[in-house]
Amino acid sequence: MKKAFTLVELLGVIIVLGVIALIAFPIVNKSIKTSKEDSLNSIIKTIEKAAEEYVVREHMGYTTSYDKVNLDELIAKGYLKDNIINPVTNDKMNGCVVYKWHDDYNQYKYEYQDPCTVKTLIGTLLGQYNESNTTGLVKDSTNENLYYYTGTNEEVSNNFLWYGGHQWRVLEFDTSANTLTLITQQPLTAIHPASAVWESQEAYESSYINTWLNEYFWNSLDSSIQSNIKDSTFNVGIYDNVSEITTVQKVGLLDEDQYIRAGSTDHFLDIKDYWWLGNRADSSNVRNVYYNGDLRSDSTRAAYGVRAVIKISDITITKGDGTLENNYQVANKTTNTDNVQVGEYINVPYSGSDKACGEDNMCTFRVVSKNNDGIKVVLNGLLPTTSAWADSASDNITTNDLIYTNVLNGFIENIDSEYITTGTYGVGMYAIGNSYTVPQSTTITASIGLPTVGEMFSGNDIDLSTSSTKTFVDVNIIENPTISSYYWIMNRSSSSNVRNVISYGHLNFDSPSGSYGVRAVIYMKSGTSAITFSGGEGTPNSPYILK
Repeated sequence: MKKAFTLVELLGVIIVLGVIALIAFPIVNKSIKTSKEDSLNSIIKTIEKAAEEYVVREHMGYTTSYDKVNLDELIAKGYLKDNIINPVTNDKMNGCVVYKWHDDYNQYKYEYQDPCTVKTLIGTLLGQYNESNTTGLVKDSTNENLYYYTGTNEEVSNNFLWYGGHQWRVLEFDTSANTLTLITQQPLTAIHPASAVWESQEAYESSYINTWLNEYFWNSLDSSIQSNIKDSTFNVGIYDNVSEITTVQKVGLLDEDQYIRAGSTDHFLDIKDYWWLGNRADSSNVRNVYYNGDLRSDSTRAAYGVRAVIKISDITITKGDGTLENNYQVANKTTNTDNVQVGEYINVPYSGSDKACGEDNMCTFRVVSKNNDGIKVVLNGLLPTTSAWADSASDNITTNDLIYTNVLNGFIENIDSEYITTGTYGVGMYAIGNSYTVPQSTTITASIGLPTVGEMFSGNDIDLSTSSTKTFVDVNIIENPTISSYYWIMNRSSSSNVRNVISYGHLNFDSPSGSYGVRAVIYMKSGTSAITFSGGEGTPNSPYILK
């Protein structure tokens, strides 16, 4: 006869089993949780890889324009299956993939976010709006979807955008069309606007300034930026009826009504510089902004600054607070000179003891152009010594002239040859009324030179001044900001005078014996000799650092 368990024994077994369960449950539960988390991480990696493949295949890898990808885009294009379930929560995954900077990896990477917390530029700017605003961001009285900026730089201080190698100010945005209208903060060059005042659409479209904007400037932009710029209607009629003539372009000029809408003198578009508007005053003159911010008219024989205006689709913001020193930014970092964008900044080591580029001996250059010679860059400032241009202006400049023997030859000796190459410089004459293309008609090949008329950053983009107070750039990024309020250009204006840029932002001319600032231009290696960057983001306050 089998002996049955006593009640005490049964209770003991139950207690032992309970203890085992108490010990085992957390372990099992943790194992299940870990398994689910591992499964989720695997799904996230699949999503991030699908986003990268989607951008490469569908958008040619243009992460600058496609730095946020929603899951429904990936599903619709067949890169992911529908109804992806989060194994941890058992909910459907509805987040997005964001191309963002990771300090841990020192690079941009795709990152899945759920919920999607990415910030669009329009969404960010809307946070500045209040119905009581009379300055800053205000709503258009006739279009509830249109918002624009008006007021001084103190009242409009957070609409700066670093995009495609340039610093822009947001003029307005349309929440219905999901577009923003931008104007470059700096004048990009200084040129004659046309051979004669435009009085028709055709005349404007064939003008020097329109071809500069829609050929030279447009072709300088990275393809990722071009793909996000929309056609816009620009008003290029007479100043008191700006829409009298219109033109549809990718890039254009500000009209007088837009300038007035931004406020009175000293408002955020007033950069204390001469620059062209898109309107004529009469049959002899074109409208422009005067150095004190007033509106005025001048002949096409004048050579004033050019500020580009574009309209873009909304973009994702990865960093910045919209101020002059900390612009809103999108993901735009590159790794070497071959992939650098026109307009980006590069720090180049300088071995001289003359402190030509400050205490850090790092010369800040800005990319002017990219061609078969290499990456053409211009010093973001002036050398510490002024110089005469030459003994005579009767001939084109050569490497034996005074500005070379006095300053340029000594400067280039202190730049490591592993970074630079020889290149072509346009030295043709830029006479009154010339097209910006004429200076390229005659060239020299050299290891260093000066800015050429009509090129990017051959005007007052560094805000020349004898004062340390700058109106449209951060003085901390300029080399020798107070050395001179004029600097020499590569080109003559006649048989007796040479072109220079002056502090009010227009091209002038003077005898070659004058003593003015020197702004060095060099070519950096690219192609098979491309130079790798070890850090930096290519922005004014974070230039690329050479490895």
